[in-house]
Amino acid sequence: MPFSLTAITKKPFFNNERTIIIIYLIACVLISLKIAFLESYDNYDCFVASFEHLKKQYDLYLMYPLEYHTEYNYSPLFALGMGLFYYLPDWLGILLWNLTHTIALLVAIKLMPIDVKKKVFVYWFCLVEFITTAENVQTNATVAALIILVSLFQEKKQTTWSSLFFVFGFFFKIYVLTAGVFWICHKKRGVFIWKSLVWAILFFSLPLFIVSLDQLLFLYQSWFHRLQLQTIRDSLSLIGVIGMFKSIQIDQLWIVLFGTISMIVVLLKKEVYNQPQFRQLYLGGILLFTVVFNPGVESPSYIIAVVGAAIWFISLERAKWHQWLMIFLFVFTSLSPTEVFPRYIRDNFLKPYHIKAIPCIIVWAVCMIELFTWKKKEKIISIA
Repeated sequence: MPFSLTAITKKPFFNNERTIIIIYLIACVLISLKIAFLESYDNYDCFVASFEHLKKQYDLYLMYPLEYHTEYNYSPLFALGMGLFYYLPDWLGILLWNLTHTIALLVAIKLMPIDVKKKVFVYWFCLVEFITTAENVQTNATVAALIILVSLFQEKKQTTWSSLFFVFGFFFKIYVLTAGVFWICHKKRGVFIWKSLVWAILFFSLPLFIVSLDQLLFLYQSWFHRLQLQTIRDSLSLIGVIGMFKSIQIDQLWIVLFGTISMIVVLLKKEVYNQPQFRQLYLGGILLFTVVFNPGVESPSYIIAVVGAAIWFISLERAKWHQWLMIFLFVFTSLSPTEVFPRYIRDNFLKPYHIKAIPCIIVWAVCMIELFTWKKKEKIISIA
């Protein structure tokens, strides 16, 4: 019997939502234990140390080379939250940390108003990229989840929840700020604003349980200074790709403004807000935008963009070339950091030329063309 990839993917194993969720959880456990017992975990050391630094009234945003060798770029609230992991043995803390972000992503996809087959596709397509972010003990799976949740609950007019996830996301990792655009798309804008202000006051103030007001104000000032410094580095995004061409001198601010204005201007098409496919397509575009136009993004952040690409793909009926574009993205974005490519190719071609970013840039551009050319009479495809 001849080999058939299509026949294999139609097997119940590949179409069962419970199966792929279990695979995510098993992968998370195995990766976490491997990191805890066989590898270094500098990112986790940095996160956990931030709680101790907060208690001791230290500047969270200085380097502490005797403890870790990465930069702390998160808020004082994040440091307070790391108290939940501070007293745990490292192996258990890393396991629970990765499980937290895994479950957040799985729940966000689970809640999306799409049929099970499409959810299963999103899970499978994002699995390799999820493994990359989990191996780096990173937070980006939760960032993707929070952006999705802001969109979903704003769409349901549940502004208490949407504002909670938006403001918590800002204090968790500033990337979630891009989800603020969903405020424009739906009614109850005033309610969303005042509820967001209430949440912001609460989350801003929580570290006061262990630090003084003067120290907290200093830490927020230091945090914003750290975020400004983060934009100086060579970003694995459109900014970094353009920066490779020395003959092209464009300030990164203009690049970010171009992407931001594009995402906002498309919302002038108010007549299509009531179309589920348009909103879903826009969500995919926002997730892609969060990474493609990010001046400080790294490889583990790409779970956000890959989730966005998967949502973009399932939002409409797709032609053959769209499928090839997704294969291109899977190979050169998700597989590029892995052993699939020899180290020589990774170190001398894929990394220096920011190849990981290019497929996502292309998909974002295609997504924007579809959004801008969308018409009210566009064929509606059931996602119930």
